[in-house]
Amino acid sequence: MKVAIIGASGFVGGHLLRVLRACGDQARAVVRNPRFSPCDLDRRIADAENVYAIRDAIAGCDCVVHTVLGPPGVILGTLAPVYAAAEAVGVRRIVYLSTGSVHGQSPKPGTDETSPLSVRQAFDYNNAKVRAERKLRRLRARGTVELVMLRPTIVFGPGSRWVRDFAAALCNGTACVVDGARGICNSIYVDNLAHAVRLALTVPGIDGEVFLVGDEETVTWCDLYRPIAAAFGYDLDAIPSVGFPEVKPGFKQLYIQPIRSSEAGQAVLTRLPPSLKTTMRRAVRWVRRPTAGATRGTVSADSGSAPQVTAEMAALHRCQWRLPHDKATRLLGYAAPVSFAEGCRRSVEWLQGLPLNESSPDRDRSHAVSA
Repeated sequence: MKVAIIGASGFVGGHLLRVLRACGDQARAVVRNPRFSPCDLDRRIADAENVYAIRDAIAGCDCVVHTVLGPPGVILGTLAPVYAAAEAVGVRRIVYLSTGSVHGQSPKPGTDETSPLSVRQAFDYNNAKVRAERKLRRLRARGTVELVMLRPTIVFGPGSRWVRDFAAALCNGTACVVDGARGICNSIYVDNLAHAVRLALTVPGIDGEVFLVGDEETVTWCDLYRPIAAAFGYDLDAIPSVGFPEVKPGFKQLYIQPIRSSEAGQAVLTRLPPSLKTTMRRAVRWVRRPTAGATRGTVSADSGSAPQVTAEMAALHRCQWRLPHDKATRLLGYAAPVSFAEGCRRSVEWLQGLPLNESSPDRDRSHAVSA
């Protein structure tokens, strides 16, 4: 099997490249940054929003894995070029890394792959991923390349921001958790995700399917953080626990983004005169103007030296539902090959010797990556 990994310079893409090659597959790294692995013999430089560059980069490959992350514009702007390029060179299947966060950071009890999705969530990343899934389904409906989508949530392991950022906060004296971090952590160790991707590439008869994937164990955020804290000599129970107000969708998420993201809305917007567009933008800015005492999306834990707790962090730490991967077990034969405890051990081992007094350079959301 010859696989092109678009976004191989990222946290998930890099691990996937290693795992596929270890399994004997021919995995090609497709990256935008020419400084990534310059000695790699099977590497192509291409911008995922350039259909011609991607076409040349993936030529000769049987399958493509889309792991590109970024702002909403990049998430959505890479889909049509990648699909068109794959169709042009005869690729059999695309595996797209979506996210369990399409169901929200704190999904409702009973949530699974059949649960309805909304583009009126409080976080733009979630909405962008929902729109990405819908756009890919439309492309598949009129195209020839098979499509399989995976929804991991908290992808952790060596190189993950979930691991490094918490360790750095511990060492800087700025670590905190929300409501005791007792919420469910919908984790998946990065090699387990790579295993799920390989199954999604090879199992027949799953065209058009979407799968939630995760670790075998049900764990909390405390379970993820405790071995990291212990490795650096900290008592997790002594770390400050803070509260945070519930964050609800704002005007942008409720009204603006749904219009922008729909084909009908885009058609209408392109026909509006420039003067009307300017008036509309001013009206939106006026409606969204900050008011006294309004929540700004972050809050300090205790003092001026404490970190900023984000709304996303608060929602994740309060999650009460473990997203099931029964469908992946049934149709893919998925079973996580690496235990959660072993994944934590490998992650802590990687942390040793890192300059944790600096901010993390890894901005991969996989996760939430958050792929």
